[in-house]
Amino acid sequence: MTKLSVLLIFAETNSFLTPDQVCPKIQPSPDIRSLYSYLARLKRQGLLERGPNPRRGRLSYRLTNRGVERITYLKSKKR
Repeated sequence: MTKLSVLLIFAETNSFLTPDQVCPKIQPSPDIRSLYSYLARLKRQGLLERGPNPRRGRLSYRLTNRGVERITYLKSKKR
């Protein structure tokens, strides 16, 4: 699981995703608790934003403009 691979999942959908929706798209599939922590870290870095919380305990995230810029940077660095 790399930062680029996780951000690309959000870029493909361009909408809010829950950690449970993201987990199956990552290979090898990480422990769900680790993924919750990792997505929270990406939010603190400003790469993801948290969605409206209609019910308590329901987290969802989507890519920010800064996240899009980071994808571009990571792709250029990969070459």
